[in-house]
Amino acid sequence: VLETIPDEAFRRVCEKAVAAMNRLPVAGAVVGVTAGEQEFIAGLGVTSVEHPLPVSADTYFQVGSITKTYLATAVMRLVEMGKLNLDQPVRAYLPALKLADETVAARVTMRHLLTHTGGWVGDYFDDTGPGDDALAKMVSRLAGLEQLTPLGEVWSYNNAGFYLAGRVIEIVTGQCFEAALKELVLDPLGLTSTYFFAQDVITHRFAVGHEVAPPAAGRVADAQP
Repeated sequence: VLETIPDEAFRRVCEKAVAAMNRLPVAGAVVGVTAGEQEFIAGLGVTSVEHPLPVSADTYFQVGSITKTYLATAVMRLVEMGKLNLDQPVRAYLPALKLADETVAARVTMRHLLTHTGGWVGDYFDDTGPGDDALAKMVSRLAGLEQLTPLGEVWSYNNAGFYLAGRVIEIVTGQCFEAALKELVLDPLGLTSTYFFAQDVITHRFAVGHEVAPPAAGRVADAQP
């Protein structure tokens, strides 16, 4: 791929990207650079280590926690509309909210959620299904998460806080999170190729995640029998 890139400066960027991919290792990536009115894009590597296809400029990748930026943008649009207040207690929108610490449940605000200062266990993951009630189910389970630090005093990355923030968006807009985000952020930005669910991308070329594990104990890598 590198030898087919006509722009020398962009080719050097891609060479550095390939070196980093080999070092980490990363199976596939897309590199894009905008310089003035020029745009350079190149697909590097493969979509999957098990069933490899070349990565192209149009290959879909899962963005993971970058979605938090989309969520925060939706929140700020609602703030601009006067429908949401960052410093209003979340219970103003979700009166039934329950957390392990009742004083935190009564005082936590959207600002706490967006700034990762809620203080409860943040690395909580669960699958509550694909339905429109998925976030409501997730929020109902937050009461089981231990409060580790005082509200608003310690920054600690908190995925669980964003479940609650997403649920507030649903309450304020009267829509499921995906529909609200599409209306507030994706459509205004013209992001017509951004999706939430696997069934929406299954007909496109997409990258598949993989894990890199160290050699098992007692084994020597590449040893011959």
